[in-house]
Amino acid sequence: MKGLVCLLLLSGTLCLSYISRSMEDSVRMRSVNSRSMEDSVRMRSVNSRSMEDSVRMRSVNSRSMEDSLRMRSVNSRSMEDSVRMSQQLRSEDGRQNPPQADTSRTEALTDSTQYCHLFFTDIHAALRELTATVTEQRVDIRELTTTVTEQRVNIRALETRLRDAEKADEQQTFILEELNKKHDEISSLGEVTSSQVEELRKENRDREIAFSASLLQSGSGSIGPSTTDITLVYRNVFTNIGNAYNPVTGIFTAPLKGVYVFKFSVYAHGNKPNLASAHIIKNEQYVVMAHAQQSQGTLNSSKGVVLILEVGDVVFVRLWPSSRIEDNENNHNTFSGYMLFPLR
Repeated sequence: MKGLVCLLLLSGTLCLSYISRSMEDSVRMRSVNSRSMEDSVRMRSVNSRSMEDSVRMRSVNSRSMEDSLRMRSVNSRSMEDSVRMSQQLRSEDGRQNPPQADTSRTEALTDSTQYCHLFFTDIHAALRELTATVTEQRVDIRELTTTVTEQRVNIRALETRLRDAEKADEQQTFILEELNKKHDEISSLGEVTSSQVEELRKENRDREIAFSASLLQSGSGSIGPSTTDITLVYRNVFTNIGNAYNPVTGIFTAPLKGVYVFKFSVYAHGNKPNLASAHIIKNEQYVVMAHAQQSQGTLNSSKGVVLILEVGDVVFVRLWPSSRIEDNENNHNTFSGYMLFPLR
């Protein structure tokens, strides 16, 4: 169970690491997008200011042209007034002084009149051109003003999106920090769990206790009958994990406190006076007995028991007086045991 918990914790650590990296990538992408939006806002702001400056320059140019147009109009009126005054004076002079044969004076007046007429014509043409230019400038100014207004609306929308992106970045950063904290906690827990796993492995190695042996190492033979109990020594060892069983004495000594399982069997050829009977002994206390007796054929019996042992408790098999058992290469008589689980 502890190993499963460790695996789950390690899996959780890996999942959190993956989520943390994914969120870091998401935060980086949002930061890049946020910077791009900031750059876009700045560019649009610069373009808007440029367009506003262009509108102002065109407005200034338009006002300058309007002022020039007004000045030309004033000059034109002044010259028209001057021409009228000159014509009136000539008319009055002609009434007071009869005309004389002065051809040079007449030619001068004619040239002056023609010059004034041409000058006035040029002024009116220039005024019309200036008026058309001013009108075009006003149309351009209105279009630029509309464009600037649209740019301002777009800039406000981009600023709103930028603020939303910054808020989302803050939330992502907060979540990432929390995930990093969880990752650190689980990493430290994983370190503790690793040490616990190592302790469990050591405990498992310590509690790996099992043995199984038969009576004779080779050939065939018998033990008994006897007038006293005989401690059976199972010399043909199949398994002895933990070396708790001694094949010289036939005694199992508990290295750890725990619950143990023991099994043994007895075998012999039957005849009327013969019997096969043996006990499992725990610290010189009889626990269970395997017994068989019949007048012919084979005698065969086995028993098993579960015992709670303290450290240093001993368990072995003792043959009953007057009993006889036999064995050969088939290993009929066996003694086995193992620890079921430890106790604290």
